[in-house]
This record gives sequence, C-alpha cells and structure tokens, in this order.
Amino acid sequence: LVDWPYQEMSRLDPNKPIMIAEWATGEFPLATAPPSAIRKPQWIRQGLELFRTRYPRIKAAVYWHERWQNADGSYSNLRVNSSVESLNAYREGVAHPDWLGDLILHALPKK
Repeated sequence: LVDWPYQEMSRLDPNKPIMIAEWATGEFPLATAPPSAIRKPQWIRQGLELFRTRYPRIKAAVYWHERWQNADGSYSNLRVNSSVESLNAYREGVAHPDWLGDLILHALPKK
C-alpha cells in the first residue's frame, strides 16, 4: 500500500523527508480469516513500526482521528482512542525515539 508512492516520492528528491498525511483504521477486523486477521491495535503497531523500519524517510505521520455516522445508522470510528488497546498501541508506537526528533526552527545548510 505504501511501497509505490514511497518509491515515487523518493525519486523526486533523494534527501527530502516524507510525511504520511492521513492514515487510520476502524475497530473491525481488516481480514476475517485467521491467521491474517488483524485488529486495530495490531494495525497501529504494525503501521508505526513499518513507517520507521521499511520506509526510513517517513518522518511524520498524521493519524486521521474522526468518527461519523453512516447512512445506515452505524458509525465509522477511526479515532485513535476508540478503545483503550488502540490508544495504548498508538502511545507505545509514537514513544519510539525515531518519532521524537528535535524541532528544527531554522533552515538547514544544503549538503
């Protein structure tokens, strides 16, 4: 899902960091058949880990924190705190030092 956009963006500028502007999932299985079934907390953990390890130029990721009612009366709940487990997975993931870099308030010299 991220491979081809990541590669394309990386070709535009080999040094520029990349930001994921929206990513999220709801409180439902993404796949229903074991062993591939994955739930929101695992999805969050896996996403944050993959951004860091497989896509090292991703330096920022904005979580899409929203809930809305659908036409059938059900709700789509993408909020990071839709469950204690999901919130904990997010907090643990973003606590990694790779996500906690120093704030740069001035232009960096060109290499």
